[in-house]
Parts: sequence; C-alpha cells; structure tokens
Amino acid sequence: MDIITQFKALENLDMNSVTIEEVKKAFTLFCDLINEKKKIQEYIKGKDLSILIHLREVGPFFLTIQEGFAEYGIGTITNYDFSLTSMLDVMFKLLVGELDPIEGFFSELFLIKGDLYYMIEFFQIMEFIIINYLKDKDRKVRLILDSNSLKKLFDIYARGISVLEPIHIPLFFEILTAFANNNAKAKKLISDEDLIIQMNIINVGKYFMRIVDKKFAWAVGEARNPNLRFEMGFKTSAEVIFETDPINAFMKGKIKVELKENDMFKVLILKELTDLLLEFLNL
Repeated sequence: MDIITQFKALENLDMNSVTIEEVKKAFTLFCDLINEKKKIQEYIKGKDLSILIHLREVGPFFLTIQEGFAEYGIGTITNYDFSLTSMLDVMFKLLVGELDPIEGFFSELFLIKGDLYYMIEFFQIMEFIIINYLKDKDRKVRLILDSNSLKKLFDIYARGISVLEPIHIPLFFEILTAFANNNAKAKKLISDEDLIIQMNIINVGKYFMRIVDKKFAWAVGEARNPNLRFEMGFKTSAEVIFETDPINAFMKGKIKVELKENDMFKVLILKELTDLLLEFLNL
C-alpha cells in the first residue's frame, strides 16, 4: 500500500478520538512522504527545522527536517527552533491534512513558543503537502490564509515599517480578516459591532472593511452606505493601519472624514483589532 493510500485510510478514522498509536502512524507517514517525494524535497531544500511537540495527553515528541530528510521521535530535544503544544486529536488532524495550519494557530489550538518565523516555515511545508498530496485534485483546498502572507508581514516588520508599499495594504487586510474571524479574543471584540468603514487612499485605491453578523470582511471598491469614510494619502494610511491611533491622525488633519452621527469613535475597533493581531504575533 503506497503512502497516499495509507494517509487516506487515516482520514477515515474518528478524528476526535484518535489513539497514540494512530498519531505515531501519522508522524511516520508524514516523514515517509517527505523522504520519498522529490517534489517535496526540492521545496524544502535549504530548510533546517527542529520542532519540540508536546501533546498534552501523552508528552513530548520531536520532529526534524534537515538536508531534505524528515524524522520524528518520542521524547525531548534541547536545541529546537520552536515548541508546539497541542492535543492529540489536533496534531493528528494537522499531520493528515484535515486542519489548516494558520487557522489552528489563530484559533490557539497550538501554543507556540520560540521563533514564529520558523513556525511559518513549517506551516508552509504543511500547506505544500496538503495542497499537492493529501487532497484530491477535484477537492478544493480551503486555507483561510496562505502562510506566505504571514511571512511577508514578518518581513515588513523585520525591515521596518518604512518599507511598506501599496500592495501591502490588501495583504494586511487579508491577514487581519483571517485573524478576526478565528481568534477567540478578536471574535469577542467584533461580536457586538455592526460597522462599515470606507478607506480611500489617494492614487492607490479604494477599500472597505465590514463587520456584520460577527464576521469581519474586506473588499476592494466602494461600499454602499458606510458608517465612516476616510480619505488620506498612502503614507498616512500605512501609519493608521499599522501603528497609529486613527483619531490622533484625524486631529492632526491628516485624514478627511465623512461619518454618520456618533460613529467617529467606532473606527477604534480597527485599531484594537490591529493591536491584538500584532501582540499575538509578537510584532
């Protein structure tokens, strides 16, 4: 029986009541898949990852991906890039491609400690395997966010906010949307809101954010009947979205505002969500 067929057999198990032996099997198949598929080895070329995985019900495991070779073991290791703490069933779903890595991370199904940049590299490998091997070609893969988007955000902050370009505005909206709709604290923050914010950035584009029925969404274009409408230059928009209180920018005359009565301070929800996201990512 080939590796993919064995993976398919695991998918038929009850995902919510897996055993330690089934999780070991998933680890084995995951490593075998990496070690036997040249396409995966080409993708992970140059990556060097050591991960300590603590499963609450049974204890520590470790997973290493080095020089195109993957292996796992039971027990702990002293030198690792990050640690991941989770439950047995959650780890099983991740390994067999039944859990979107970023969705699990934002939903705090994983407790991550260490360098999040390495975590993103691991999630990129997971997504590559899910898309190319674990899902049938006619079965659409649902990922709330491509890990590459999160990596780009880390790159921006590593290089400094001054490197922002217009393309990074929709990138940030994409990340904020995935976070707002999956993180418990973020979902609580938007649970009582009903709000549409129009943001027109001069010589760049028009965007709007909508919070309706406890869901956050964004789109390109002009919204119908927004609560608030902002117009500003690109530099100001970057400051407002990434690092500045929008009320402060308004008071300094950097933003032209149209609003419904008593709605001005509702824009602070955007700042609060941004702060929560950046705190979650340690940025």
